[in-house]
Amino acid sequence: MGTEYKINKLDTSGVGPLVDRHWNELREAKDKGMKIAWCSGPMFIYPYATPNIASHFMAGYAAYCGGRGMGDEVLEAAERFGEMRDTCSYHRLHTGMAAMIMNDWPVSNPQVILPTPDLLIGGRFCTEMSHYMEAIHRRFGMKTVTIELPSARSRDDLPRLEKFVTNQVKETLIPAIEEVSGSKFDEENMRNIFRSWKEACIIRNKCWEFFKRKPTPWTLWDYGVSIAPIFYAMGKPESLEYYQDLLKQLEERVEKNIPAVHPDGEKYRLYWDGWLPWSFLGKVLRIMVPHGAIPIAGRYPWEFFSHPDDIDPEADDIIHEWIRLIYTSPNTLSYYDGPWGGQDKIEELIETYSIDGMLFFSSKTCRMWNLGQQEIIDNIEKKYGIPGVVIDGDMIDSTMFAEDQMRTRIEALLETIDARRK
Repeated sequence: MGTEYKINKLDTSGVGPLVDRHWNELREAKDKGMKIAWCSGPMFIYPYATPNIASHFMAGYAAYCGGRGMGDEVLEAAERFGEMRDTCSYHRLHTGMAAMIMNDWPVSNPQVILPTPDLLIGGRFCTEMSHYMEAIHRRFGMKTVTIELPSARSRDDLPRLEKFVTNQVKETLIPAIEEVSGSKFDEENMRNIFRSWKEACIIRNKCWEFFKRKPTPWTLWDYGVSIAPIFYAMGKPESLEYYQDLLKQLEERVEKNIPAVHPDGEKYRLYWDGWLPWSFLGKVLRIMVPHGAIPIAGRYPWEFFSHPDDIDPEADDIIHEWIRLIYTSPNTLSYYDGPWGGQDKIEELIETYSIDGMLFFSSKTCRMWNLGQQEIIDNIEKKYGIPGVVIDGDMIDSTMFAEDQMRTRIEALLETIDARRK
């Protein structure tokens, strides 16, 4: 009889109060006469830094809604309202919630209700971002601004794209935020957010170092849940406090020899590509862990200020500083997230974190992340001998999540790893 592996769950309960408070404050802001912005993509920082306007990060709401078990109910409302099922599930969640509010449809969990926005801000990495901003605008009449954020085909493109995006933000986005909020954009508030991010992410990076350990004391899923303090406690001491507590937990685990997987640590260290399946984190982990397999690294979480030392809160042009961090800093989100730079980042993660196999999550409603996945698997397998498989599903929509298929492909990957080890 083989080893019976079980998860040693890390305590990430501190995230819950931070997240709940953020959404409560967003709902209360409307009652206080403040304006509301819904933001997709990384443009959320600009309304955050402006007085008299409260905002939320749309991908963050999708994770929150899915994590509260409300994804299917809100998606069903979107479909009832006329949305096609194969459109982005993040988009459909927002359309569904807007439809529920505007039509006074019942919501079984009031915690996921959003205040209707006065401004929609799209940071367009993919075509669907502009489409769903336009769709919500047409249906509900909300003011919309979309900023184009092209992915770079090569590093040589980055300086030109950085200038292009900066001009859009200064000429279009900032004036729209100021018009809707009735307030001037607050540069000092944005600097405070950068200072908070830098301090918190330096501690967070110390936590990352523990992924290099064999056995590791935590999993990529633990880190995924721990993204929240970055976005929901911006400029607040609670963000730093959360990561200080997380670091302390990890240090104690190492001191007491407590691995993420009981009894002796993980047997398979897996790379995960693509979005995290927010509504199904537990289900996916329950497929992996009995085999001693856990996700260790992935491109998606690493995009959030992976080089915090490069953040300059005192930059002369603080509006441009955020675009610089996206395009020409070592973080180069716009290059590593695209298919052309993706393989470079994945190879770096495979070498740094001693990866045994790769799982590429092909979201049925987010085509951008799927670009080049099979080609990347083939190239890396030839270069490193590390196998990979594509697994289909969705971040939120349970009708597109086939647990049996996922189990079959994960187990096939582990069998391939075993065969190559022999």
